[in-house]
Amino acid sequence: MAAAQKARHILKLSTQEQKAFVDSFDVVMCDCDGVMWMITTPLPGTGDAVNSLKADGKQVLFVTNNSMRSDEEYVNKFTDIGVKDFQKDDLIQPAKSMLYYLKKYNIKQPVFSLCSDPANEIIRNGGIEVITLDTPPKIAVDKLPEVTQPKRNVGAVLYDININLNYAQICAATRYLQDKDCVFITGGTDWLLPVTADLIVPGFCDTLETIKRFTHKDAIIVSKPAALLGDIVKDVYNLKDPKRCLFVGDSLTLDIRFSLNVGFQSLLVLTGTTTKQEMLDASIDRQPDYYADGIADFIKLYENINGA
Repeated sequence: MAAAQKARHILKLSTQEQKAFVDSFDVVMCDCDGVMWMITTPLPGTGDAVNSLKADGKQVLFVTNNSMRSDEEYVNKFTDIGVKDFQKDDLIQPAKSMLYYLKKYNIKQPVFSLCSDPANEIIRNGGIEVITLDTPPKIAVDKLPEVTQPKRNVGAVLYDININLNYAQICAATRYLQDKDCVFITGGTDWLLPVTADLIVPGFCDTLETIKRFTHKDAIIVSKPAALLGDIVKDVYNLKDPKRCLFVGDSLTLDIRFSLNVGFQSLLVLTGTTTKQEMLDASIDRQPDYYADGIADFIKLYENINGA
């Protein structure tokens, strides 16, 4: 039996309720993949929706679990969909969260990374020494001990979404983590990756769980839905009142759970990984405050409020 429904569609609110809704927040934080676009394809109206929010005086920021793009690539993607005045510091992703954590807690360097090349570049540019394992195309099993042998003591192993990750690199990470003083800092919590409107592929959380189980190391998670990421974004963006922030995401298990963990208002859009039925089947305490067919619904909402 389906649970009772908590979430209300923003376009089914009365005009007075719609005005009260937009007056209830000053900051909007949006996920990217599944909200602003699919990983490889655009979603219609998303740039105009962000511009509508900005025109109403909202601060619009972005929080994604995808560190596989450089800052320059993100700037280009937001520019391509028509978002006005987007700056690279308007977005935080796991590589930036890792950099924040490494510096705040003065983690010993170097660190060993399983992250993507763009993520490693962000961390290096932040002043952290990052080492990686480059492997030959083929590795014989009797060469595995030599190839994965730790070369130096490291203060941390970093893990995140990386489509070029291979078995030898994972094995090397488990060997570095045998050092009791080596911490495990991770993103990569996504179960699913929304590549196009018609293609959703597995995420990287299973590999993360394998490393944790094998090494008996707790992971310091700096991506959604971890409350620690909430502490980071509150500090980075100087957010004083979480209830004055609306988080917009496409995933019930990542975005909406993150909002609940941090104390943000929440809005689920149905353009990504979570369907309306999955939202309705969720218990009341797991549902968002509001939902929409897509973030582009803000365009119509503002037309309603402004009497268009």
